[in-house]
Amino acid sequence: MDVCVFLFPDLFQKAIIQSGTALSSWAVNYQPAKYTRMLAEKVGCNMLDTIDLVECLQNKNYKELIEQYITQAKYHIAFGPVIDGDVIPDDPQILMEQGEFLNYDIMLGVNQGEGFKFVDGIVDSEDGVSANDFDFAVSDFVDHLYGYPEGKDTLRETIKFMYTDWADKENPETRRKTLVALFTDHQWVAPAVATADLHAQYGSPTYFYAFYHHCQSEMKPSWADSAHGDEVPYVFGIPMIGPTDLFNCNFSKNDVMLSAVVMTYWTNFAKTG
Repeated sequence: MDVCVFLFPDLFQKAIIQSGTALSSWAVNYQPAKYTRMLAEKVGCNMLDTIDLVECLQNKNYKELIEQYITQAKYHIAFGPVIDGDVIPDDPQILMEQGEFLNYDIMLGVNQGEGFKFVDGIVDSEDGVSANDFDFAVSDFVDHLYGYPEGKDTLRETIKFMYTDWADKENPETRRKTLVALFTDHQWVAPAVATADLHAQYGSPTYFYAFYHHCQSEMKPSWADSAHGDEVPYVFGIPMIGPTDLFNCNFSKNDVMLSAVVMTYWTNFAKTG
């Protein structure tokens, strides 16, 4: 919606924003030229002139382009929406602060364990997260997202304090849970709440949901909560059809009922706001 609304404003009345908004750190690519040149060098298009470089890339076979691996900054994207002054005329936060979307009803929300993807790769995460791994993850998080500002140590220690369950601080499984909460809050919850708040300030209809359920699947560890994308099968009625290659879950009758409820919520919003 954010991308198209400025080009076709009359085609939109409402928007449902699931698990991520334009204020998330990975939503907008603020360094498109950097990543374009990285890709260009890998496929032999390392011209200085940008017009020649783009023409060279356009003449490449798409398979050659998608086979290249570009390392992006952590918690950001290498290729995605850019602020071009046309499709996206300005920084999304500035546009929201100016009330550019005030004529639209929005419903947005998050899943309980969105940050699972950032914790699943930590060594021994199946048995919890060690104190050393927790400290490293927090330090790495601060370094990549905030650089090396004055007061970095204070910021790191504050985050560690806030995301430590002091009633059970020696439990590696509890430590894993709070680390998931850190990434969930920063990458999804805080941007979603900020988006909802900016929209509601103009008196525009704004609805917020939190999704806590996930289907039973062997593809995810038993300790994972509702992760990024886990609401999708319920929005599209997949439990009523049965397991698919993409959503290979053991759907129960409760899953079917929940899917019916979610689809009712979504369609009611689309019809009446």
